[in-house]
Order: sequence, then C-alpha cells, then structure tokens
Amino acid sequence: MQNPQSYKHLFFDLDGTVTPSRSLIEPAMAETMKALLASGRDVVIVSGADVNQARFQTNDMPCIYLGQNGNHAYDGIEKKDMWRELLTQEEKDEVHAHIRLIPKTWEVVDEKDLIEDRGSQIAYSLLGHHADRAKKAAFDPGGKFRQELLAKFPFVSDHMQVVIGGTTCFDYIKKGMHKGRNVTKLITEKGWQKEECVYAGDALYPGGNDETVLGVIETKQVADPKETLAFIQSVIAS
Repeated sequence: MQNPQSYKHLFFDLDGTVTPSRSLIEPAMAETMKALLASGRDVVIVSGADVNQARFQTNDMPCIYLGQNGNHAYDGIEKKDMWRELLTQEEKDEVHAHIRLIPKTWEVVDEKDLIEDRGSQIAYSLLGHHADRAKKAAFDPGGKFRQELLAKFPFVSDHMQVVIGGTTCFDYIKKGMHKGRNVTKLITEKGWQKEECVYAGDALYPGGNDETVLGVIETKQVADPKETLAFIQSVIAS
C-alpha cells in the first residue's frame, strides 16, 4: 500500500465494506465518511445495488454512486445522473431463462423477493433480498457455493454475463460492463490520476464481485466495515 496521504479519490464497495448487507450505515462510519469528505477527498460508492438503495443505506452522502456495478452513475453532489446503461428486453429474457435453470435445493421464505430488475442489472438472490441478514451472511461466505452452481449451470450469452454479488446474489450485467470497467470510465471522465486512487472492498478474491478492479487501481481488501473504518481513519490521520 502507498502512503495513505497520497489517496485523493477513494472508491468503496457498499455491502460488507461500508455497511452490513442492505443495512443503514452505522453512526461511526457515517461520521468518519463525513470527515473524509471534509478533508477534500472524493468518495465513490461502487455497488451492485440500485443507486437509490445505496443512497438510502448511506444517508444520501454527498459523493458519487456507481450503482448496478457502475452501470448507473449518479453524482450525489450535483444530484444528477452521469450515465445509465439499460438492459434490453432480449437481454432480460436471457437472464430469466438462466435463472429458471438453477434448481433450488434450499428453503426460500418469499419467492417474490428473489429477483430484482434494477434497469441496468438483474439481481437474483438465492435466499431473498430481504431475508434475515444473519442467514444470508452464513449461506455462502466466500461465494464458493455460487461458483459451483455457475459451474454446473453456466450462463452462455453473447451479450450478458453473471457475477457473484453481495452475500447471496447473482448479478447479471452487460458483458464487460463490470466494476473495473466503470471505475476506469469515471477516472477518465474526471481526469483523475490512477496513482491517487484506491478501492476498498470485501470481495477482491477470485470470483468476488470486486475482482474486476484488480489491476485498475490500487486495492485494499477488507473483511468487514470495521476494517474499512480503520482504513479510512488511517487516511484521515495521515
């Protein structure tokens, strides 16, 4: 890692990094993020979640949101969209056909809570997007089970791809339109220097939903929001 003082533009995954899964930001994290912004640094939240969900979880923090793996970019300072890549009906049909191929051998409480069409992405939660947080966290830590499912039931498409997201999700996005690509796009549009950027995430491992950022800018693997908090505090202290 570089000297934390050199970081001017900080990118963060959301669930499991800044907040618990689909949960509100905790007070200590909120105050530390405010201090980070007050230091003159840029904050970018990069998530598979919908922009509105990410804004809600972070108390509408004045930062840039790259929702749906960055395929919907929203400037939370100027309160306007920067870009949005919408799925076509044909692409959505391919996704739903693949979801139907995956057999459920586990208990699901609410079948209507499994699929979310977010416009630029379809998110399929194996347990349910609003299922008990503890059950979701224990269901597939590290994503190994989901990787095995994809090995057994591969998603073959010329236009779409699937990545592991959150604690229980498959995130279906346009091929190549992943976090790494969209982080690069934002840096280019803003004219930022890559050596002044860093990305913190809890899934930078092979197959994780942050993996595509590896090699784009410097990265910081964290286990949970507590480690993220400590990292931010080290940046501010520098």
